[in-house]
Amino acid sequence: MFKQQARYLVKRRLPELWAQVLVPDNMYRRQLIDQVIPSFQDILMILSVFLQVVATAVPESTDPDDVSVTVKAFLSADLPIELIELLEKVILEPSPFSDNRNLQNLLLLTAIRADKGKVVGYINKLQDYDQGEIARIATDHGLYEEALTIYKKYEQHVNAINVLVEYIVSIDRGLDYANKVNKPEVWSRLAKAQLDGLRIRDSIGTALFPHRLNLANGNCR
Repeated sequence: MFKQQARYLVKRRLPELWAQVLVPDNMYRRQLIDQVIPSFQDILMILSVFLQVVATAVPESTDPDDVSVTVKAFLSADLPIELIELLEKVILEPSPFSDNRNLQNLLLLTAIRADKGKVVGYINKLQDYDQGEIARIATDHGLYEEALTIYKKYEQHVNAINVLVEYIVSIDRGLDYANKVNKPEVWSRLAKAQLDGLRIRDSIGTALFPHRLNLANGNCR
C-alpha cells in the first residue's frame, strides 16, 4: 500500500499533497521509508511515510520534475536527514541523476548542516559539485578539514595552504604541504603566515626557498 502511495506522490508532483503527508503529527510518515530500507523496518514502524519514496518511487523515476518536486517537498517539511537518504539513493546509486550538479550540491550542503560526519565521504565520492562554493560553505561551518580535502582533491593549492595556516592554524602542516606541492605561490603564503606569527627567520627562509630552488635548477639568470 505504501509503495503505491509513494509512487502516486512522486508522479502527481503536488506540493499540497506532500504537505499533508509530511506533517509531523502524521503517525504513518515514515512507514514507506521502513519498507525500502530494511534496517529501519523493525525500529520505526510508527513514523514511516518516506523511505518508500526514497528507495522505490524516486529512484524508479527518470523525469527531472518528479525528483525536483519531491526534493522541494522534503526541504519544505524541514526533513534534512530524510532528504539526505533520498539524495543518497538518487545520486550514490546508479540513476539518470547521479551526475546532476545541483543534486550533488544539495546533498553536500544538507550534510554540512545536518550530518557533518558524512561530508568528507561525499567529497571523495562525488565529482560534479561546485568545489569552490562547497569548500567556502564548509569553512564557514567550521569544517576546515573537509574544505582542505576539496582544495587538495582539485589541486587548488593556494586555497589549501590558506586553510592550513589561517583556519587550522598549523604552520607545520603548511610547511609539509608546501614541500609536497612546491609551488612559489604556496611558499609565499606560508612565508606571510610565518611572518604574521612572528617567526621572522623562518619567514625569510621560506620566502627565499623558491628562488634558491630555481638557482639550484639553473633557472635564474
